[in-house]
Amino acid sequence: MIVLYLIPPVVIFVLWIKAKEMELPEKITEDGISREFLKVALFIYTKFSKKKSPLEKGRIRGYLAALNNRKDIEQMETEYYIRKISVVLVVILAGCFLAAAMFVSNRNSKYLEDGKVLYRKNYGEGEFEAGLLAKDEAGEEIGEYDFLVNERLYTAEEANELFEEACKVAEQLVLKDNPTFDEIRDDINLIDKIPGYPFRISWKLDNFELMHQDGTLIKDKIPKEGAIVSVTAIFKYNGQTWSREYVMRLLPKVLSPKELFSQNLGKLLTETDGKSTYDEKIILPVECEGKTVVWSEKIEDNSILILLLALIGACLCYVVKDRELKSEMEKRNMQMLADYPQLVSQLTLYLGAGMTMRNIFEKLSKNYVKERETGGEKHFAYEELVRAHRELVSGISENDVYERFGIRCTSQQYSRLSTLLSQNLRKGNGELLKALNEESKHAFNERMDNVRKLGEEAGTKLLLPMIMMLLVVMVIIMIPAYMAF
Repeated sequence: MIVLYLIPPVVIFVLWIKAKEMELPEKITEDGISREFLKVALFIYTKFSKKKSPLEKGRIRGYLAALNNRKDIEQMETEYYIRKISVVLVVILAGCFLAAAMFVSNRNSKYLEDGKVLYRKNYGEGEFEAGLLAKDEAGEEIGEYDFLVNERLYTAEEANELFEEACKVAEQLVLKDNPTFDEIRDDINLIDKIPGYPFRISWKLDNFELMHQDGTLIKDKIPKEGAIVSVTAIFKYNGQTWSREYVMRLLPKVLSPKELFSQNLGKLLTETDGKSTYDEKIILPVECEGKTVVWSEKIEDNSILILLLALIGACLCYVVKDRELKSEMEKRNMQMLADYPQLVSQLTLYLGAGMTMRNIFEKLSKNYVKERETGGEKHFAYEELVRAHRELVSGISENDVYERFGIRCTSQQYSRLSTLLSQNLRKGNGELLKALNEESKHAFNERMDNVRKLGEEAGTKLLLPMIMMLLVVMVIIMIPAYMAF
């Protein structure tokens, strides 16, 4: 099993050997172990990047281009994917090491020492249950035993409860694996106490030929038609005594040789426990019916679950990364819609003052850049405006610049603005000013509609918390009123 947990780290190590000479993009400045993981991620990306669908590539590139004002879109895409893949590798590697550590730690026995010694807990520390697995010399499994090791010469200090309630609980404990008292085929559990109750319990049997004092059935003496046995439980506490009679119908059970041997070994184990009640340690029997018994603890190994969770977590990290990118894109679009009325208003104001649209773009760009240098907030609409101004300076025609501006903003409002700027480029500032005035009014109306819509959505989201608060208030009022009656 441990080999399964080591396969992913070995694969990652082999990939690291192949990728350690690779050069990462210049924008990646991490060092140390993080840089090595990024190299492995770059190697994986270069091998599988061609298998990505064109639709996915186009969507991711569109998001990255909109959120980052960079021209090297391919390098930016490479950085995004190798960072995402490196997170997946780290999660898988951590999960494998954690699963392997759990697997190794579970191999060590918690209670069993030297293959046959169990140490009891000291006074007042409570009991514990050791899961034991018995095997013969050949390694063949004999049986599994949930062995309850009581504390050393313990005293019971349990809560005071009613006798009738304790009897109902005792019925289920006494039955053990049997369905009802009318059908007793397996050993019953003649308990001497009930957890949570203050009673000490002793038992009286009317037929010791069919049942031992501890509830073990003498199965070879039970007749085929069954037999009726009366068992009386005597509850004692604080000088008082109660009794409850249980009438049981014992039925035979056919056991295989292996089951019979396992049962006899269980009896021997119980006898060993009874003989060592006052001893610090219990020496488990190593021989039964002439056969050697080898003891080991049952181990619950959940390490494979850790590995599966790590793999699932790695897949979720890969998917969530794209969702985070999409969420950032949605926030960008919402911010641009919020800035649109102000931007149109500024364009209208400066155009009415006699400035050309080229000069307006230059002025707004310079004002935004100065604001950013003094710690101002980033606004994607003005980032695109700065980019459009740079294109104008580089010699691109105004018509192409306005069209590109509308395409990059990826919203209906900005597309409408770019169309106005392109169509009125030859008509002069008079026609454009009139169109921008109408667009400004329309933009503010749309903004009011959006604000109203967001307010309605906020009210809907607050409905559930308000209902929960109402329920809490009702509980606070009703419980004291109920307890007062």
